Amino acid sequence: MCYPEEQVVNCDLTLVAHKCERGALAKACEYHPTYLGGEMIELSESDVRRWTDGVLFDRGQHYYRNGYILNPRRQGDLLKARCQGSRPQPYHVEITLGEHGIVRGACSCPVGVGGRCKHAVALLLTWVHRPESFTEAVEQDAALEERSKAELIILIHRMLDRYPELEELLELPILTAGKEIPPVDETLIRRQARNAFHGSHDHWDTYTVAQRLLELVKIGDHYAERERWWDASTVYRTVMQVTLGSYHHVDDESGYLHAVVNRCVEGLGRSLEKLEDTTERGTLLESLFDVYHWDIEYGGVDMGYDSRRIILELTTPQEREAVAGWIQEAIPTGEDWSDRYRRRNYGAFLLALQRGELDDAAYLRLCRETERWHDLVERLLKLGRTDEALKVARELGDYDLLKIAELFVSCEHASSIEPLVSERASTSKDRRLTEWLKERACTRGDEEEALELSDQLFWQRPDLAGYQELKSLARSLERWGKLRAAILSELTGNRRQLGLLLDIYLEEHAVADALAALAEARATDEWVNLAYSVKVAKAAEETYPQEALSLYVSVAESHIARRGRSNYQQAVVYLTRARDLAYRLGAEKRWETFIAELRERNSRLRALKDELNRAGL
Repeated sequence: MCYPEEQVVNCDLTLVAHKCERGALAKACEYHPTYLGGEMIELSESDVRRWTDGVLFDRGQHYYRNGYILNPRRQGDLLKARCQGSRPQPYHVEITLGEHGIVRGACSCPVGVGGRCKHAVALLLTWVHRPESFTEAVEQDAALEERSKAELIILIHRMLDRYPELEELLELPILTAGKEIPPVDETLIRRQARNAFHGSHDHWDTYTVAQRLLELVKIGDHYAERERWWDASTVYRTVMQVTLGSYHHVDDESGYLHAVVNRCVEGLGRSLEKLEDTTERGTLLESLFDVYHWDIEYGGVDMGYDSRRIILELTTPQEREAVAGWIQEAIPTGEDWSDRYRRRNYGAFLLALQRGELDDAAYLRLCRETERWHDLVERLLKLGRTDEALKVARELGDYDLLKIAELFVSCEHASSIEPLVSERASTSKDRRLTEWLKERACTRGDEEEALELSDQLFWQRPDLAGYQELKSLARSLERWGKLRAAILSELTGNRRQLGLLLDIYLEEHAVADALAALAEARATDEWVNLAYSVKVAKAAEETYPQEALSLYVSVAESHIARRGRSNYQQAVVYLTRARDLAYRLGAEKRWETFIAELRERNSRLRALKDELNRAGL
């Protein structure tokens, strides 16, 4: 049994009931096993580690060592098992092997799509170390085909005894070849969809809910395979409506219900493409618009994200006109953030629906009514109404102004918008305005203005990247020497900028200056960031080994003073570096004396003693 992205749980009964539909089920699962003649497929721990990441490998190794893998089975190149996890019921996990190792996997846990979870790791490690624990499993289709009708009924009863909730599956239609296809019972689908939400309050429950809903969605898929498009769409619409109506009752942080609704929307799109009856198409369009409308009203969580595209691509002019009317009714008139957000989104959809049908006046009016400023300015610029476009831009906030400024540039009106951006930058705290002006100056080749703006940006937020950019611009103007001296003078003595000053010295290989700056800072503040001392010490090892040694010792003693094994471990790292430098300088005796004194001073710190002994210090 495979677990595609839907990862249907508790589907043993479904397999039995759909005995005659295995071809369709296998196609839906996109799983076609290739057996390797019963030969042993060898794997190593390295293969398993490459299949997943380090954290999941370690967790999976813990699961393997603690015997969490239950009933491991091999069916050709398919490994199967259950794995005890954080839920009461074990997870179903599978891995498909091939000539070159691991091919694919799946697990019914919340993160098991693709089979790279800790449960899959545990299964793989069981195969690596205990292949003899795997029993040979009979291929399910073959096993079921061998059963008589009476035996299958008994098997179903056993499954119902184990999982009583599966009794609901007996109500659902089974579409088989040679039998008349019954119409969809919308009431039944709605009842089962509602039952799926019973008692669900957290994301674990939501996962199970989603699997039960996807079982219903697959019924719609089966109708679609038989080109019963109205019946298929009835399933999709009903499941989607129930899911949206119940969404606020559950926690869908992981997006399981999103996947259900998006599957329904895809199915509605396929149905709309095939249906020709005007009334049926109208019903589907209402459902597609409902999920789009729900998502906008909910705040835009990508629920049924494809509904907008489907409506735009698969509708007639008359249908688009009807949808436009629904949008107009939905547009809010308030002025709070939520109203403006929804108004802009509805406006974008309206413009897309009616593109090519609106004259310039109607288009501009709609843009203003729905606050689609980018679309408004774009049309004004294309019409040559630059002054009106500038007037709109002047009323916008900094973020929107920047987006509009790029539009002016793309329409070759950069010179018109630059003065407005410059004016705004002089009073705004948004440095992106100044950055935009700097880029424009560079594009024009105005190095003087670019340097001036870069200087402003650097002092707003001094960092090494800004310093390097200033260096590049100033050098081309032969002004770097004077500017560098001014920058270093301003940074020197500024405790908050010590890190940047040291980064500059180290980037320019001015190790002596870095040592001097660090010494001055430490003279006034013994708790100077230890990372600065380490960076300078590493840079000074070759040319100033004695100073580097002293810094490493100082950093190590600071860590010891902080107490705790993790600090002692860090101290040992720097003491080891200091020892190597001492030996290089021929000061072995002085070093041994120092270490003996350090041990004596800290003789009560047993954890430190352990770490020193382990490092051979």
